[in-house]
Amino acid sequence: MTYVDPLPANVANDIIYAPISSWEKHTLDIYYPSSKRTVRPSLIVFVHGGAWRTGDKSGFIDLARNLANATGDIVAVVNYTLSIADIKDDPTSVPARARHPKHVQDVATALGYLYTHATEHGKYNPDHMFLIGHSAGGQITGLLALRPDLYLEPVETDLGLPRGTLHKAICGVVGVEGIYNVDRLLKVWPDYRDFVVQGFGEDPEALIHGSPDRQSIPSAAESGFVLPRYAVIHSHQDTLVDPPQANDYFAHLQSIAGQAGRDNVVIEFGDWGTHDDMLQTPQFTQTISKYIQQWSKELHL
Repeated sequence: MTYVDPLPANVANDIIYAPISSWEKHTLDIYYPSSKRTVRPSLIVFVHGGAWRTGDKSGFIDLARNLANATGDIVAVVNYTLSIADIKDDPTSVPARARHPKHVQDVATALGYLYTHATEHGKYNPDHMFLIGHSAGGQITGLLALRPDLYLEPVETDLGLPRGTLHKAICGVVGVEGIYNVDRLLKVWPDYRDFVVQGFGEDPEALIHGSPDRQSIPSAAESGFVLPRYAVIHSHQDTLVDPPQANDYFAHLQSIAGQAGRDNVVIEFGDWGTHDDMLQTPQFTQTISKYIQQWSKELHL
């Protein structure tokens, strides 16, 4: 299908994808490439990190513009509700209501909105989505990719979509310096306990169920599950998340993909800079673009 409509404004800000409240962050921004494509664009969805308690879509303007212009695709940057702790003796503080799986559920809801509102926001192809998750966002996108039964199917039911629609629309996932095993994170970085408890509570089972690399995936014969194409990338200069998170998750993904799908799961380490700074580098944009363009070609998108 040819994409010939005039381009909308460069960005559409603060789109509400679900009802908001005093403590829920249900908004997203959509960025458009600076020039038209000859084919209908895909949708790239970026999910930020911030230890499940900080971060906002407004901090990723340059990243989104860079990705949109480099790929020619439309980019959505999603806010999700953060785990904000109580402030002792402050009656105005917001309680830590948002704990796992609230973060994942919010982004799943955002995907449902983006799938059903494509014609309103640039006429991208909603069946061609690519997810990018950084740090805690890597945990969120990982659970969406690996457990659609828990997170995507409830959204499909609410929207009246056939089962599996949203998961099938995810054509590829890039996990960037992600947190894939929350329990292991605490063992390596005990100082992280504060924000982990904010995000998951004290229940050890919550850590297990919140870790993508601890998930048992039903067989394809039972559920129709097919792992999307997946890239796990990590910077050598990252001092906040250790490389074994990436290595162990890559091995887990390969085991899920099986022999036939192992080539669709890749891992890459590079000299991209520190944990957060790497997101703004030309090398990061080039790396993400490389995978999206490669997957698009393989899938004939």
